[in-house]
Amino acid sequence: MDWKFSMKMHLIKLDLWAYVEGTKEDPKDTKALSYIVKGVSEIIFNDIRDLKSGKEAWKVLTETYEDKGITRKVAIIKTLVNTRYTDCKDMSDYLHRAIPAYQQLNYKPGVKPDEELIAEIILANLPDRSEPLIMPLKNCGEAITVDNRLLVEDSKLLINESKEYAFVNKNIGGQRYFKRKCFKRNLFGHKSSECQKSLIQK
Repeated sequence: MDWKFSMKMHLIKLDLWAYVEGTKEDPKDTKALSYIVKGVSEIIFNDIRDLKSGKEAWKVLTETYEDKGITRKVAIIKTLVNTRYTDCKDMSDYLHRAIPAYQQLNYKPGVKPDEELIAEIILANLPDRSEPLIMPLKNCGEAITVDNRLLVEDSKLLINESKEYAFVNKNIGGQRYFKRKCFKRNLFGHKSSECQKSLIQK
């Protein structure tokens, strides 16, 4: 595997491979761990965050990301499809669960996952209230991929913006109010159907 070979060569160059391989035991193994962590994507940090040595980190990465055939691939896809925002604490937690599944597919030799399809699966598993904001994102004409910032940044905004677009209910003097928005003039305070009437009165 390319990532495995590349990282091994890097550790050999730093004279740290023997500690990772386990043929030597030395405090330098923690130094090897730091270089391994530095060499992986941030979304993989959760897999190795609590490990104490380079040897442990290497074992976890190899077991997690090394190809284990069609059964492993199916399990990863199932994890991706079944990861839902409603089961997570927040957007950051959701992305940290969903994106590593894509990473595991991407690291498999001979496998080239459809990034746009995976990105759409991740968006599809967001709450229903985000649908009005997801549709423009899908129809913008720009390819949505897992690696670009579009997915991450816009996904973070989806939840916040969906709250703003929802009716804002307030209890004032026992009455309930909501902010009405005129989409003709992009202003709050009246509906589009009242826009012309408002102008005439002025």
